[in-house]
Amino acid sequence: MGNWLPKEFVERKKLFLGKLEIAKRNKEVDEDILDLLDIINSIPFIYTTSSCSGRIMLIDVPDNQRKEQSKRIAKWHKPVSFNEMWKIIESYNPQGVLWLKQEAFIVAFAVSSVEWASYLVRLARLFGFKESGIRSINLIAKHIFMDISSTEKLHVPVSYGSKGLVITKRYGEILVETANKLLLRTKQKLNLLRTVMMRLSRIIGTKEVKNPKDIGFKAFLDLISKSNAGSNLMS
Repeated sequence: MGNWLPKEFVERKKLFLGKLEIAKRNKEVDEDILDLLDIINSIPFIYTTSSCSGRIMLIDVPDNQRKEQSKRIAKWHKPVSFNEMWKIIESYNPQGVLWLKQEAFIVAFAVSSVEWASYLVRLARLFGFKESGIRSINLIAKHIFMDISSTEKLHVPVSYGSKGLVITKRYGEILVETANKLLLRTKQKLNLLRTVMMRLSRIIGTKEVKNPKDIGFKAFLDLISKSNAGSNLMS
């Protein structure tokens, strides 16, 4: 299966899968997202380009806001204890502004056609992944780049190089508690995406599928119903 795919796409997928294997060996890929990447890459018309399973971090951002000059001080892909984080915040003197950030999961990938990209955007949004979308289209190279992401985010300045700490210890406890809750929520949604992509992979593995019309959305109705019920319970 997959003989109908553009040659350019197939060759580039092989290149990126090779890079992913190297990243796995070097332990540069989040453990929580490894199996999802394998599921997505098993679908002939998709290959992943980058990903993050969701994280909490402390980052020193310079006054000029230059990303390449920012310094990551600490990073966690699982809930962090307040004492561990507060010890770092208290002892660190930032060059610019020290930010506490919690960021949602994101999976960036390429697809072989606009039709498949549009289908996947619609599918993602049916499950509440509202931040998902097409990022760029290169029809000559036969690649459409897009991503699926969740919406959990927390960005708060906690310390300034010129002013010192700008939050109290009690407020810091609330921030860490909130960040941990948001991180756990994005991990739950990551599991939901894993279930959706597994369903898509199985459908494609059992029938001849060349375009989205061969699938539609009916095969996902039970999952959509369950996810909406879960969302209502969390809201």
